[in-house]
Amino acid sequence: MHRLALLALLVLPGAAAAQSGVEGRLNELQRSTAALSARIEQLKVQNQQLQQRLEKMQAEFEQRIERLEKRPAPARPVPRAGTAKP
Repeated sequence: MHRLALLALLVLPGAAAAQSGVEGRLNELQRSTAALSARIEQLKVQNQQLQQRLEKMQAEFEQRIERLEKRPAPARPVPRAGTAKP
């Protein structure tokens, strides 16, 4: 009977320590998950902002190209008689 009591006294603190270690690890994982979730949200916002900037730049470039294409071609100088090179 004394051996069983002694064994219980030796095992129970170890079990409690193991349980405490598991809870500590679980808490650490929960904090890490929360931090990663917050970072993901920040990256989503940043990605959305970059996407909007890209779309704006694309629209501006398309407008510039359209304006350039609508311009009349520059007139080429007409060579004068006697100034042509051989």
